Formats: sequence, C-alpha cells, structure tokens
Amino acid sequence: MTPTELRERVGGAWTERSCGWWVSLPASQIRGAARVMREGGARFSALVVRPFGAGSLQLSWHWDFNGTLLSAETTLAMGDPAPSIVDFYPGADWAERETRDYYAVSFPERTCTPPLMLREKDSPGILLEGEGTRR
Repeated sequence: MTPTELRERVGGAWTERSCGWWVSLPASQIRGAARVMREGGARFSALVVRPFGAGSLQLSWHWDFNGTLLSAETTLAMGDPAPSIVDFYPGADWAERETRDYYAVSFPERTCTPPLMLREKDSPGILLEGEGTRR
C-alpha cells in the first residue's frame, strides 16, 4: 500500500500542505478513515485539538506512513462527542484522555475515560477557562 492508495481508500478531497496530506471529514467518517489507516499499516502519531471559532473545536488525527504524514480533521461544536479510535489504535488512549481532560470532549465508544492530566479538584475542560465555555 502507498500513501496515495490510503488517501484514495479514505476518500475526500485531500490537499497537500508543507507538512503532509490533509482531508476534512465529518466526525462520522473519522473511525472509518482510522480503520483504513490501520489496515494499510499507518502508525497513529497524534490527536491535536484547538479552539476553532465561537463555540467550536477542531480535532485532527495524524498518521505516519513510511515518512508521509496523513491527517484527517473535523470540527465539532462544544459539547459534541468525538469518535474514538482506541479500540483499534490502543496508542490513541493517552491522546483521547488528554483531549477529554483539556477540552471536555467525550468519546462515546469508550467504556471509560479515566483522567490523565486532571488533579482531583479539576473538572474536564481545563484549557477552556479563557474561552468562556468551561463546564
């Protein structure tokens, strides 16, 4: 399998950026894209989250395939759940738990999401304090 074949199997309008290949997908298609990456032998690298506009978060999942970065991104409204990929990419556990702690994002496919970065007194969403959206 090649990076081009992986992109074709995932589908969507991929664009080449200086750091690799990117596609914007609805959240409902992220798990399918991740399965294609797993089946094709791509290594999960990171899940990156950032505030994006008023009341939204942008999430991007990144995979490395033999030195080529392949990234899928989606935008969620605050409070919307994100798709979990930890059941077939166990290495995504840390990133998903961190995302929950920092941005109060839930992952409904997970049976549990124990705190990773929170102290006992903290509630999920510690990086949203300045955004006026902390729960």
